[in-house]
Amino acid sequence: MLFISSCKKETVSPIETIPSNLFPLKTGNVWFYSGYEIDTAGVKIPGTDFSSSTTIVGQIQFEGKNSFVVIDSLKYQRGTEVDTLLIYLEGNYLYAWIDLTNTVGIPGFEYRRWVPFIKASGNLNEPYTILNPDTTLIVNHQGQMIPLNLRVTITGNISTKEEVQTPAGKFVAYKFEATVTGSASFGGVVVSSFTSKNYIWLSPNIGPIKHETPATPGARGIRRELSGYRVS
Repeated sequence: MLFISSCKKETVSPIETIPSNLFPLKTGNVWFYSGYEIDTAGVKIPGTDFSSSTTIVGQIQFEGKNSFVVIDSLKYQRGTEVDTLLIYLEGNYLYAWIDLTNTVGIPGFEYRRWVPFIKASGNLNEPYTILNPDTTLIVNHQGQMIPLNLRVTITGNISTKEEVQTPAGKFVAYKFEATVTGSASFGGVVVSSFTSKNYIWLSPNIGPIKHETPATPGARGIRRELSGYRVS
């Protein structure tokens, strides 16, 4: 009895789950950001400030889905860059339309489809595959027709729950990580490869409050932090 009473019960930490509505989808929702470039230590590079906004402008039927149209606008001193993203929510994922055809720029390569972008339910720190094309093309290399193999893998993971300070205030947010790896090989010999990461912090019922692309030895990184929003 003495032995039994002296034993301590094991405590099991509860599994942290992903909350719903990390990206409120409604036409008219808009997020404003202040941004700047960062070095490899994550430190702001002076004189690189810019502003940006993300706006849900409407819905369209596209490739079998009733998707939301999201416009991402970045305003630099040199001009404005605009990207369009199509997304919809279904089941456990927020899906996005991906087109790598023009990004890769190799004749004969095509990759266009809906992919599971951000996990919308489940547990934290459970990585998943966003896309994984593995394609072999016959290309003309110095007058010879040689097989070129292209591999690109993007994995997603909502890894941690954090408190994040932004110009718009402090938020409880969930950190989404996208890891991109790829390679190109001729005749089984790898001639190029790359790895990169991108991060988005999302707050329940608010949406994306911070974006970051880390710097590499060859390119500066970018950080955007929420400065205001209108969400309903």
